[in-house]
Amino acid sequence: MENQSYYLHRIQSGDNIRDLTVPLQVNCAGYVNLTRPFTTGGNRHDWYLQLMDTGSMNTSGKVMIPRQFIVRPPEKTYRYSFDGSGGIGYYWVHFTGSFAETLLGSAGIVPDEIYEISEDRMQSLRRDFGILFREFMLRRPGYMEMNASVLAALLVRLGRGAASDSAEDESDGLRKRLEQSAAYIHSHYTENLSVTELAEMEHLSESRFRDIFREAFGTPPGEYIIGLRIAHACELLLTTDLNVSETAAICGYGDVMYFCRLFRRKMGVSPAAYRKNAVQNQTGE
Repeated sequence: MENQSYYLHRIQSGDNIRDLTVPLQVNCAGYVNLTRPFTTGGNRHDWYLQLMDTGSMNTSGKVMIPRQFIVRPPEKTYRYSFDGSGGIGYYWVHFTGSFAETLLGSAGIVPDEIYEISEDRMQSLRRDFGILFREFMLRRPGYMEMNASVLAALLVRLGRGAASDSAEDESDGLRKRLEQSAAYIHSHYTENLSVTELAEMEHLSESRFRDIFREAFGTPPGEYIIGLRIAHACELLLTTDLNVSETAAICGYGDVMYFCRLFRRKMGVSPAAYRKNAVQNQTGE
């Protein structure tokens, strides 16, 4: 890829902006492709993400290689260099906003740490940068908001990639293992679901499915389904005028007394009391 650079303001001043009046803003982004040696650094007001694509460079006393990335914090001096061997290519983006630090924390990205991701993930990240570049170039209505959303997704993908490609959280891996059955549960939880059928979806024995499900989601599949039904019941009680029997039937319970016992066990009050308490809280009575 050739050198590219795109800026929030058309004059290429670097857009070194710290703006906490917005949640998230992409100040500038681009791609560096160089074959000559260089040493550079700075101290900017915004965050700085670098994602290595080709070659290697020295930074913070370490060598960054393809598929590695680093996020540099604002107001901190940094330096990096390239010795000219074989050429170098990396994606970069500067960003700011009141939500930036929280987003990085949620994504599990620690500033000034070097992380590595897989080539499969790298391909999708290249597409994300391509969207940023295109939005900057065309400047269609809402392009700043689009770039902010693309950056948020990009940072989350980087964080997930770094976590799973280094030492994947075991429960996350198990949830992926049960993705098909979990998706089925969420779209059919008001129906009579058989754990045996769910296990067959994942090509597991029923006992093995129960064990993996509990480890992945922290609760047995039956309790997980009850939780979804009761959450739906709470929503109906708060947002509709359906009576308790009608609510129970919609949530998959033909026996209203059994539904009320489950509801009280989960919520601590009866369905009728839950609705009454919510109304009183809203009206201040």
